[in-house]
Amino acid sequence: MDVLVVRAPMYHSPGDEAAFLTWLKRIRAVAGVQSRGHDVHIALRAGKVSSDELREFRALFHRYGLDTSGLMDLERR
Repeated sequence: MDVLVVRAPMYHSPGDEAAFLTWLKRIRAVAGVQSRGHDVHIALRAGKVSSDELREFRALFHRYGLDTSGLMDLERR
């Protein structure tokens, strides 16, 4: 199982963190999520990430100001 590791965003409240993690877990390509210190480890399901799933990742990362460069690897899977 592939794991995408990203720097966690700055959360403005516990609800903000919950919203981020909930949105992330709703993306079908995501098998699991773990917060580890300053990072978020995103376990990915086997198989190709669809264009819709990739769009959801990009939208979420953009909203929370995360680096999207790691998402390019998902396009090549």
